[in-house]
Amino acid sequence: MARSNRSSGAATAPAAVLVESRLAPPQLSAVLLARPGLSALLHTGLGKRLLSVTAPAGYGKTTALAQFVAQAGQLGVMAAWLSLEEEDNDPLIFFRYLAAALHHADARLGRSVLAQTAGGSLASTDAIVASLLSDLGGVDGRLLLVLDDFHVLRHEGLHRQVEWLVAHLPPNIGVAIASRTRLPLSLSSWRVRNQLLELDAAHFGLGFDEAADFVGLVSGAPLDRAQVETLHSRTEGWIAGLQLASLALRESGDRGAFLRDFSGTDRDITDYLGEHVLDSLQPGLRDFLLDTAGLERFSAELCDEVLSRSDSRAMLAEVQARNLFLSGLDRSRTWFRYHHLFADYLRGRSRERPAEGNRIISLRASAWFQRHGLLREAIRYAFDGQDLERAADLVAAFSAELVQHRGEHATLLGWLARLPQQLVHARPKIRVGHAWSLVLTRRYPEAEYELRALEHACQDSGDDELRSMVDMIRCVYWAHVGEPLQAKASSELWLKSWPRADAFCTGVVANVLASGCCVTDAFDEGEQALAIARRSFGETQADYGLAWVAALGVMLAMRRGDYHEAMARARSGMAVVERSLGLASYAGSMLALLAAEVCYEQDDLAAAQAFLDVGLPYIDDHGLIEMTTAGYLTRARLLRLRGEMAQADGCLLEGESLGHRLKLPRLALMLSAERCALRLQAGSIEEAQKLARSYGLLGYGAGMQVQAAPNEEDSVHLVQLRLRMAAAEPGGGGAVSGALNDALRRALRDHHRAQVARLQVLKAVNQQRAQEGAQALRTLDEALDHAACCGLLRSVVDGDPVVLDMIEAIRANRGERHVEGRGQAPDAYLERLLSAGGRRLQPSLSGAPGAGAESAQVERSGERLGERLTERLTERELRILRLLKSGLGNRELAQSLFVSEATVKWHLHNIFAKLGVKNRTSALARAQQKSLL
Repeated sequence: MARSNRSSGAATAPAAVLVESRLAPPQLSAVLLARPGLSALLHTGLGKRLLSVTAPAGYGKTTALAQFVAQAGQLGVMAAWLSLEEEDNDPLIFFRYLAAALHHADARLGRSVLAQTAGGSLASTDAIVASLLSDLGGVDGRLLLVLDDFHVLRHEGLHRQVEWLVAHLPPNIGVAIASRTRLPLSLSSWRVRNQLLELDAAHFGLGFDEAADFVGLVSGAPLDRAQVETLHSRTEGWIAGLQLASLALRESGDRGAFLRDFSGTDRDITDYLGEHVLDSLQPGLRDFLLDTAGLERFSAELCDEVLSRSDSRAMLAEVQARNLFLSGLDRSRTWFRYHHLFADYLRGRSRERPAEGNRIISLRASAWFQRHGLLREAIRYAFDGQDLERAADLVAAFSAELVQHRGEHATLLGWLARLPQQLVHARPKIRVGHAWSLVLTRRYPEAEYELRALEHACQDSGDDELRSMVDMIRCVYWAHVGEPLQAKASSELWLKSWPRADAFCTGVVANVLASGCCVTDAFDEGEQALAIARRSFGETQADYGLAWVAALGVMLAMRRGDYHEAMARARSGMAVVERSLGLASYAGSMLALLAAEVCYEQDDLAAAQAFLDVGLPYIDDHGLIEMTTAGYLTRARLLRLRGEMAQADGCLLEGESLGHRLKLPRLALMLSAERCALRLQAGSIEEAQKLARSYGLLGYGAGMQVQAAPNEEDSVHLVQLRLRMAAAEPGGGGAVSGALNDALRRALRDHHRAQVARLQVLKAVNQQRAQEGAQALRTLDEALDHAACCGLLRSVVDGDPVVLDMIEAIRANRGERHVEGRGQAPDAYLERLLSAGGRRLQPSLSGAPGAGAESAQVERSGERLGERLTERLTERELRILRLLKSGLGNRELAQSLFVSEATVKWHLHNIFAKLGVKNRTSALARAQQKSLL
């Protein structure tokens, strides 16, 4: 099993290329207008949580923020800068660049997220944000994060994530966001708390004196006051309008006529002034501007190739010298872009020329970016050049890498939406990437459709490489949809059919085989599969694959019933993950959720909560339901121990709903059974049974027989047996003993050691309720000996409360010189159980029993148990005793107490056990003897 398991270090899976120029402010011009008023205003934002800068294009937002960052740096403020682009609407790309921006500012920041996203496994944006927030919590001093061109982000989920991140930042971290449009964030709470500084076009427009200085700088000659007033009035301080007007004035022979005709409107700026500027240029320079208008970013080398010329460096220098809205994107002055407003105008003008010329330029750009390994841009320009065949070929070559190793599912889906279906269907490799994406994002019905189509295509093509990939994805699909038998069979066949397959693919399928072996109890075969996976992923340095190996090893140990080994494997795996990918990652969360379940079982509740906190952001995103189930079960059980019953039930219902929504019946089944167990633990027997019948876990009628459950799970069967025991008549435990013995035989056959121990505990409880006190204690002692070897605690004490009373009886009957023997639980383990159950430890009876007295002592212990338990009758049980004295039957008792007859029977079970009797008459006699009535 793997979810984009390739590490960034794998030679055959290059890491996603980051455009470094996006991680630094544009280079400032040597001739720059000083704006002390705006600068002072921006500096007040350093004390705020958020600095919001919203103004239309051409108001100098980016330049002002770049100046602000430079000045803040002189004050010791670190700055992380990110220029946003359209591709950032893919959440994985956005967070990769956000982490890179922070890492660019401080090498300690964003490392974990960069490692995770380089492997392409974005399971949860919540977890990515949490990881970044954790990094930022360790920052000393002031840090400013700048997000420029925020208006290009249309993804609502990203808006909410950015909002959450800003809201939870430490006080020494601030965010500045620049956008052409109003920010799609909820700002009211920050505004009320004075944590927000909002600047708009009114703040960025040039004042009169600033406009006069600016026009003089750009036009090369100062205007008189009246002329400046005219320009300033008509542009309202709009910097782009003033710049274009100044450029036109520089070339104009009649300034007065120009100013009389100039209206300052948007249309005037983009049409009339633009024409004046372009028409005044030499044809060669004008053509260069129009030819490069369609390039999002460009270098002299790129321009030379796409324009078939050799003087692009000189042309770019001239464009810059003329202040024609050219922005440098890096310190080496290699990459440039036009100001957005000017670029829009140039593109509009270039579309007036023959389309073939623009198309050729786009296709040459596509070829250049492909040759330099920048496939995302190569595909963009193939689409721009309207060569859909080329775009489809590039997507086919890139799709598996994109989703299997980078996790950029949204990007692939966007490309597929632009390609005609016939081009997609003619290229199965595109569909392979699509199928991967659908499986890994849990869109299982669509994945099934795509896989069927691919399997049909494989039959006709004879392409072994394609068939191998499709069969591999099918193996992963079976594991994801909770079909362990299919997963095991298909992965076994794959490994036999493709013995010389790529090591990464072999590792993936070996992990799938291990997951199937875990559920089907083929433990030895599962360990062998993990050895294959470990070796394969070691060859390819696939950190995520190795994390899966560790997680599956934990699952195998838990399934066998060795919780000590499970915890050791979890800790070993997490140590590896923490070094390579960070614990707060998809890989780390797999191990964390499983470790949380193990820690809860071993009564290390603080550790269980800590691991749960790490894994919770990913809880709904895991490919195997075991991780998801572990998270929901542990969370609900911890809530129950805190007395938050409604929240615990809501947690289980949430997970059950997820199982139904994703069509994962095993997930829904196990969580629905736990909802019934929750009611049993609260003493709500009628509710538990009613719910169990609605789920099909119990039948109707007096016997309440256990119904067959699909993919029968150990935990589900335990709940079913407990429900039957609760429904049995007082003294009627024999009706359940047969089912218990059958379950024990199956658990022994399947080598489920923990299940054997849990069933033995249930058997002891059933014997105790059947008034077989001495035998019950012997059975329990043996069960606890097994449980101690398995590492069980909470599953022993979370069940019937009578178990704790029986443990106290066992412990009380052991002398100080007692020698533990076979079939007897260690004294230290008994003490841990009592402590976990909230019982204060009482000293053992003094004196060790003689060898011949052991049997008699066990017999007497059953009698003493009844004597000791009378002191612990609850108020409800005492009330039932008083009602019994009046001769009421079960139905009348239920009506008097406003409960069901099943609940009355449950309470009678407990009363009889505590009093050490078998019927009502004896119970009343014993209660009278103890002065309880």
